[in-house]
Amino acid sequence: MVVKAVRRGLLLPRWKNAALLGGASAMFLWQLSHPIVRLAWPIANELLGFALGLCLPWMAAVAIFRIGLWWSKAIALVAVIPLVLYSAVFLLGSAMTGFADKDGRDLSFDRFAETHWKGSEVRLYRTDGGAAEAFGVVIRQERSLFPGVLLVRQLDDLYPCYALDAVSTDVGITVSDSGSECENFQEQRREYRLKPFLYF
Repeated sequence: MVVKAVRRGLLLPRWKNAALLGGASAMFLWQLSHPIVRLAWPIANELLGFALGLCLPWMAAVAIFRIGLWWSKAIALVAVIPLVLYSAVFLLGSAMTGFADKDGRDLSFDRFAETHWKGSEVRLYRTDGGAAEAFGVVIRQERSLFPGVLLVRQLDDLYPCYALDAVSTDVGITVSDSGSECENFQEQRREYRLKPFLYF
């Protein structure tokens, strides 16, 4: 009985570690396509994203293995093959897209316009996926949580598209096509209603 109680006491922190790392991995992967928080410096975003994207899933698998039960070891060992494939694709994708930096600007996600609205900024970014991809435009509302860290709400993602114009209004922003013939932007202008703290 004492041995079982001690063993359960030792396993509990391992469970917590595995759950925490698994949750962190899921949150990171979701954050890639639906950003909520990001760093203000493009290089820091890239480096942190690369480190977390590559390491978090492996750390979660190791934490599951360290639980010490036969089924946890089996789950961790079965997860190795998908993790190897994931890592190969992740590294290949990172090598192909790379980080194009000029004067501290990320050229693959280049901010080309912004407008101020009630304590937040609405920023327009031009995406560049390389020679085989067309340009796109991402519209985001951003507010500084504290120096260097931004709360982000993505308003729209237009592809293919090269440039748009944004003007602040009382309730949000008005976006119009600046002659770049955005295929997903058929109307003359589009209104976006905003919230002062992005989500509320």
